[in-house]
Amino acid sequence: MKRKRLTFLFFSFTGYSFRVPRHRRIRRTAIWLLAIFLPGVRTAEAQFAGGFFNQQSTKEKLMAEQILGLDTYLGEIKTGYQITESGLHAAQDLKGGTFSLHTAYFNSLQQVSPAVQRNPKGKAIAELYRQLCSQFSAELSWQQQKKQLSQPEMQYLQKISANVQKMAGEDLSATADVLTPGKLQLTDQQRLDRLDKLYASMKDKAAFTASFTVKCRQLALARQRAAADRTQLKQLYGIQ
Repeated sequence: MKRKRLTFLFFSFTGYSFRVPRHRRIRRTAIWLLAIFLPGVRTAEAQFAGGFFNQQSTKEKLMAEQILGLDTYLGEIKTGYQITESGLHAAQDLKGGTFSLHTAYFNSLQQVSPAVQRNPKGKAIAELYRQLCSQFSAELSWQQQKKQLSQPEMQYLQKISANVQKMAGEDLSATADVLTPGKLQLTDQQRLDRLDKLYASMKDKAAFTASFTVKCRQLALARQRAAADRTQLKQLYGIQ
């Protein structure tokens, strides 16, 4: 009885007659239940969809911020690269300009000014070299003719002559380098200073040559006179 009464109240509340056929009552009950629960389902779906799209929007926002940050970073890198490249070009230009200046400077050092070329010490060095070579040549020739020096003494004279002429030849070659354009990279003052040193060196060798050959000649002449004196004494006293 209680169940029938509840059923009656339920259908009275829904507006349906108690005597409505059972299959119609079931359909209308289902429609009524859908009417009650469907708004809640739609609300949940809307909340889920809203949350999903909000979540997607947040991700897209973060991604956009990251992309924006990446673009900024790439822009800074590009700016830094451009600055570096500009600096390198500037350094290369500066280096090239400096190299050109250095090249011009060194090329100018290879030139010999007229003042240096007219310096009399260049010709004096060449003349001293000619004189000492001539003195040694003449002394060796005379000594070979007179035969007053022993064989070891002649070998010593020849050795001294060769060594002095070799060193004097090096001085003469160095003098030619100083006076020839393109040989050395020197200022005019450096060339003049070098000429002074070469001239002093050649003078020393020429002075030694003159002194040495004179002593060799004196030794040979002394022996020659001694031999003549011995011959005269032998003739005077009839000594064979």
